[in-house]
Amino acid sequence: MAAISEKEYVKTDGLPADTTVQPAAGQAETYRRESSPPTSLKGKAAGNADTESLNSDITLAAQEEGIDPAFYAKVQVLNRALSEIGMGRYQWELFFSGGFGWFADNIWLQAVAILMPWIGYEWIDPVHVKFATLALYAGLIVGASFWGASCDLIGRKLAWNCTLFIGGMWGVVAGAAPNFVALCCFIAFMGFGVGGNLPVDGTMYLEFLPGSHQWVLTLLSLWWAVGQVVASLISWGFIARYSSDCRDYTYDANKNIIGYCSRESNMGWRYAYFTLGAMMLFLWGLRFFVLPVYESPKYLCSKGQDEKAVEVVHKVAKRNGKVVHLTVEDLDRAAAPYLTPEEKAKGELHKGYTNWQLLKMSVSQGTQMKTLFKTKRLAFSTTLIVLIYGIIGLAYPLFNQSLGVFLRQKQAEIAGAAPSVDDSFKSYTYQAACGIPGSMLAAFLVTVSRFGRKLAMAAFTLCSGIFLFGLTAAKNNPTVDALTSIAAFFQNAMYGVMFGYAPELFPTPVRGTGDALCAAAMRVFGLMAPIIAIYSDANKSPNGPVYASAALYLFSGLIMLLLPVETQGRTAL
Repeated sequence: MAAISEKEYVKTDGLPADTTVQPAAGQAETYRRESSPPTSLKGKAAGNADTESLNSDITLAAQEEGIDPAFYAKVQVLNRALSEIGMGRYQWELFFSGGFGWFADNIWLQAVAILMPWIGYEWIDPVHVKFATLALYAGLIVGASFWGASCDLIGRKLAWNCTLFIGGMWGVVAGAAPNFVALCCFIAFMGFGVGGNLPVDGTMYLEFLPGSHQWVLTLLSLWWAVGQVVASLISWGFIARYSSDCRDYTYDANKNIIGYCSRESNMGWRYAYFTLGAMMLFLWGLRFFVLPVYESPKYLCSKGQDEKAVEVVHKVAKRNGKVVHLTVEDLDRAAAPYLTPEEKAKGELHKGYTNWQLLKMSVSQGTQMKTLFKTKRLAFSTTLIVLIYGIIGLAYPLFNQSLGVFLRQKQAEIAGAAPSVDDSFKSYTYQAACGIPGSMLAAFLVTVSRFGRKLAMAAFTLCSGIFLFGLTAAKNNPTVDALTSIAAFFQNAMYGVMFGYAPELFPTPVRGTGDALCAAAMRVFGLMAPIIAIYSDANKSPNGPVYASAALYLFSGLIMLLLPVETQGRTAL
C-alpha cells in the first residue's frame, strides 16, 4: 500500500463509485472503491470541494452507525489492508480454532439434554432432573454476559484463551459429582466457560475476515452441528455399554419411586462427561499452543492502540505469505479530518490505555450499552435482534431439550412401548447429522444477492416452524425421524445465518457487548424452557412443547423481515 500525502488521502468506501484520489508525484496506487471506474479530480478547488463532501459523508455514515467518525475512517483503512491480505492461512487456522468454541457450545447443550434420563435414574425423579438444564442455562447466561462484555473492555484474546479451558475442566469435574446438587453446580460453572464461546469467537473471527469472505462466519455454524453429532455418538457408546442395566426407576404399586440405579451400574453418563471434558481440554491446548491468535486489530484501533493494530495486520500478512504496506501514518491521515483541535493537541490519535483504565472508563461512563442505542436505526436493530435471539432461545430448547421425552412418549403412543436405548440414540444422531448440510446451505445462500442475510434467516426459521407443526401429526416412527431431521436441518441453517448476522450488525467498539446481549437474551429465554417443563402440564403430552416451539419459530421468522439492516455486501466496521 503506497503512502498518500495527508492532503491527497480520501476515504472512499461506501461513497460514490466514480470517486478517486490523485496520487502524489511518483505514486501509482490510489485508494478507490473496487470495480469503480477512475475519474480524475480537476483542479485544486474541485479537489477540496470533493474532499469536504466525502468527509461530510463519512461523518454522517459514522453518526448513523453510532460511532466516532475518526474510528470509522481508520477502520476502513484496516478493511482495505485485510482485503489486500485476502483469505489465507491465518483465517483458515482461525476457522478451526474458533470452530472449537462453537463445537463446545453445542456439544454440552446436547450432552446434558440426552444424558439427563440416566442422571435421573441415579439420583432424582424424571421431572426434577430437568434442574440440570436450568443450571446449565444459568451458567450460560452469566458466561455470555461476562465474556461478551469483557471482550469489548479489555480485549478479545483473554476471553478466547480462557473459555474452552473453563468449560472442559468443569465438564470433567461434573462427571465425578457425588450428588445431584453438586452436579448442578459443576454444570453451571461449565456453562460459565462455554457461554463465552458464541459471542467471543464469532466477534474475533469476523474482525480478521476480508469483506469478500464474511460468509465464512456463517459456515462456522458447521462446527455447532458437528458438536451435536459427536455428543450423540459418544453418549450413545457409553450409555449402551456402561448403563445398559439402568433403564428406568423402580416403582411401587402406587407408582412412587422406591429405588434408583447404583453408581456402579450407571457409569455411562459419567464416562461421557469425562470424555467430552477431556476433549475440550485437548482442543483448548490446540487453540492456545498450536493455533495462537492475535488480538483483533479493529479492537486495538478502537482503543487508540494504532501501533499495535498495524503490527497485528503485518503479522497476519506474514502468516499468509503476503506483504502489506500499512503504516500508522495511514491511520493518522484517515482520522485527522475528524479530530477536534483539542484532540489533535492532546495527540489522541495514539493515546492507548491499560486494560484497567479501559475497564474503569467504560463502567463509569456506561459507554458500551449506550452506544448500542445511540441512533434510532441502531436502537431499533439492536432491539429486534435481541428479541429474535430471545424467542429462538426459548423455541429451541422447548423442543430439543425435551427431545428424549418426546421420542419416548411418541413411541409409546404409536407402538405402545418405549423405544430402546439404541433407537433413541439413532434418532438423536440422525437429527444432529442433518444439521451439517444445513450449515452448508446457509453459507451458500447468504452469498446470493437475491436472498441476503435477512431473507435467508427468515426462510430457514419459518421452515423450522412448519416442519415442527407437521411433526405433531406424525403417525409412525419413520415419519417422526424424518421430520425431526428436516427440522434440525433448517434449525441449524437458521442458527448459522443468525450467529453471523449479529456480529456483522454491530460496530467493533460494541460488537462484543452486542453479541453478549443477544447471547444472554437467548439463554435467559432458554432458561424458561426447563421451568415450563418442570412446573407445567406440557410434559404430559408429547405434542405440547412442539406446538409451542413451532409457533415461536414462525413468529420470530416474521420479525426477522422487519430488521432494517441487510449486512450482505458490506464489510463489517
